[in-house]
Amino acid sequence: MSAAEALDNKIVYLHREDEYQDSFETTTGIIFIDNDFRLKNLNREAEKICGIERGKSIGRKVDDVFRHHGEKFLRIFYLDDDEDLNTVNLKVKVKDQYIYAHIDTLKLRGAKGEANGCIVVIQDLSAVRAAIKQIQITQMLMSLGELAAGVAHHVRTPLTTISGYLQVMLSRLEDDRYTVGRDVLEMMLDEVSCINKVVKELVLFAKPPVNKENNVDINRTIEEALLLTFKQLGGENIDINKQLAPNLPPLNVDSNLIKQAIVNIMQNAIEAMPDRGVLSVKSWINSELSMLVIAISDTGPGVPPEILPRIFEPFYTTKLEHMGLGLPVAHRVIGEHGGFINVNPVKTGSTGAHIHIYLPIIDERQRHLRVVHQQILNLQ
Repeated sequence: MSAAEALDNKIVYLHREDEYQDSFETTTGIIFIDNDFRLKNLNREAEKICGIERGKSIGRKVDDVFRHHGEKFLRIFYLDDDEDLNTVNLKVKVKDQYIYAHIDTLKLRGAKGEANGCIVVIQDLSAVRAAIKQIQITQMLMSLGELAAGVAHHVRTPLTTISGYLQVMLSRLEDDRYTVGRDVLEMMLDEVSCINKVVKELVLFAKPPVNKENNVDINRTIEEALLLTFKQLGGENIDINKQLAPNLPPLNVDSNLIKQAIVNIMQNAIEAMPDRGVLSVKSWINSELSMLVIAISDTGPGVPPEILPRIFEPFYTTKLEHMGLGLPVAHRVIGEHGGFINVNPVKTGSTGAHIHIYLPIIDERQRHLRVVHQQILNLQ
């Protein structure tokens, strides 16, 4: 049988060892196991990754050679009768230190399809994992730096105003008496309110206080969010296209937080249509994902692709008068509920932003059926 025929029949077909010995020594660890689960051969990279010596290991049982690597590692050598390939990522202890390995186990078969041991391919991903972790730490530090700069900017300005007024009042103070104008007090209170708003938004972004309720009607939450949004922003020139699916299953969510997230997104949509436009709000069930979807779209300019990766970053905004915490807070709130937000970039020939909120469905009937099914499987 040729190699091509072997591949067509899902059989790994090997010629004599001397014909593949040159390609055996690669940067990937390779281990050969026979039908009796004895170590037949391994390359230098496998020796290095697993911390063993070829001369002392060839011919021995894998359970003996790799006994110090743990039960999870030993399982990679044992495939079921109907299993030809198994892939796993493992944290393995080798010589008092841990490595992160990607392992593929492939059952070998002869020309007639009979089992002929297995081959194990091991890749040490420790360096890759360390590099990814370092990148994540760097990105986190950069985000913290931007967050700190944003907080400083939005808090410093009102504090400067308050400090200035207090200094003026102090310089005019005589005999512990000073007459304060209403406009001065109102200005100072507005600035304090601004600081309080920044702190409140930061608390929501950092760790939303989630208090979930049972049987939340999401359509009612959407209706309340619409009323609240238009009460705050007006929106006399905005038409509403509302298509809420009836008989949606109740959710187990914090209705106030979900309402806040929807309001934040709706506010962005209305502000994107300063002259006139249409705000569309829809809800439906995505049965494939078992999630409830809330779609909010507008007829504004849309989200340019170049800023799409940054829209959920705190204090990132294209509007000078805004803090840039609305979408980040909404994103965090939905994430705390096990959902996610999808934002479609503006496409040629279309207008407006299209944002989909996905929330997991908690259906007691389905959950009960899954529990019963698992119990039946446990009894088999």
